[in-house]
Amino acid sequence: AAAASWAITSTLRAPAGLARASCLAGMGSANLEEVRKNAERMHRIYHPGFEFPEWSLRLIKDPESFERLAAAVTVYYREGDSKEEVMDVATFREPVNIAMGRYYDAKALGEAFGYSHGAYAKSSRLNLMPNIAIYCLTPMRRGDEWTEAHVINVIGFAFDSPQQPDYQYFLPCREGDAKWNELVARFSQMWRYIFQCARDKRLKRVYLADVGGGAFSGGLDSEGPGYLKLKDQSLGPILHEFSDIEVKQLPRIPDFAFSAEGRKKLHESLLVNAWDPWSMVGNGNAKDNSLDGFFGRCTAMALLCWPMTNPWLRCQAVKSMY
Repeated sequence: AAAASWAITSTLRAPAGLARASCLAGMGSANLEEVRKNAERMHRIYHPGFEFPEWSLRLIKDPESFERLAAAVTVYYREGDSKEEVMDVATFREPVNIAMGRYYDAKALGEAFGYSHGAYAKSSRLNLMPNIAIYCLTPMRRGDEWTEAHVINVIGFAFDSPQQPDYQYFLPCREGDAKWNELVARFSQMWRYIFQCARDKRLKRVYLADVGGGAFSGGLDSEGPGYLKLKDQSLGPILHEFSDIEVKQLPRIPDFAFSAEGRKKLHESLLVNAWDPWSMVGNGNAKDNSLDGFFGRCTAMALLCWPMTNPWLRCQAVKSMY
């Protein structure tokens, strides 16, 4: 594993209460009260109905359980990427960003944490901020039923709005040109995070989602070769390399976790969530009908996957595909 440090750049200042600590060192249980305060501050900043589940705030009040889950969280990033930028992308997250629509109080976010927009805003037409993934073992709830699930949150490249940095960086493109080849390589890197994580955590199977598909792929389908071709060219080599890991299509969340198959296989399986380059895990939660929203509304991943509420998370570099 490679340690990554929080770095405060010239355009992003340190959030209140955040120590300049290494990713591996953590801040320790003495700061659990600060973690609780940060969680409650962030919860209030969402527009009503978009916030992560209130029950996840109570998890922090059980230090033994929270620290057990928090210590398992792993940030995956490409070997060679700037560790400082990796931690900026993980730390400076917007509560909600749906197709560049921001459903939160930006002024309150700035006052509480020292930034109003996510670190992905530092991307340009010439350079993109790092693509990361975050694994966690999270509680999952359906009504009065509870379980725990292994989930990796991976970020597809966003082509749902011309305002997206990914859209401006890659499009238009054609199969075989330099931008297309780079996109295929970057998508392969994203898939690699999933299968490397499954191997690291000794999980037998992956329940795979069409990360970057659906609404996210709109521009790619109209101004490029399309998502299906991208998935085929980028995922195939990874499946071949990790052929020892079983792959199945991700069923409906959270219902699958409480089904007969889910109860039997969940402990040895990795579920894949299609995350966003800007937002907290879960994005718009109960008001977001994407996969990310369905995961967010039934888990504690918003808090477990954010360095401001999880100073125990670790970082893991993954072999570069480009």
